[in-house]
Amino acid sequence: MAKKRFERIVKLHSIPMRTAWSAPARRPNQRAFTLAEVIIAVMVLGILITALYGAFSFGFTVVRVNQESVRADQILVEQLEQVRYYDWALVTNTAFIPSNFNVPFSTLGGTQGVTYSGSTSVSNAPVTESYGNTLRQVTVSVSWVSSGQPRTRSMTTLVSQNGISNFRP
Repeated sequence: MAKKRFERIVKLHSIPMRTAWSAPARRPNQRAFTLAEVIIAVMVLGILITALYGAFSFGFTVVRVNQESVRADQILVEQLEQVRYYDWALVTNTAFIPSNFNVPFSTLGGTQGVTYSGSTSVSNAPVTESYGNTLRQVTVSVSWVSSGQPRTRSMTTLVSQNGISNFRP
């Protein structure tokens, strides 16, 4: 009986013998990943990092293009507001309002950026009413190149000889 008990204890506490070609035996409380699992995890991680980089790159490009578009709108409004302050004699004087202008824009402290090329045109208003000769149509356009893509914006307004508050047909 003691011999059987001894064999049972030895059997429970014995460590299996390893050869040079066999993998180490795992105990039930030891956990690890196989080489295939590690390779797949690294591939998935690589794909996720690449996708994240692409998303950030795309996001920064969209932000830059939107900044340029907003700046173009600001330039258009600025040019139209200047015309609004002019006297009627200056609005009808073709030599006073410059027909072409350039405005630089940079978010990196002036080292890189976009140059907006603009034009201003003043023409007779496209109306047939009796007061048509007291109106002028002012069109301001800007164009620029963003990421190799030409872009353009334009705004048009009417200017009255008597202004908005003193309008007399």
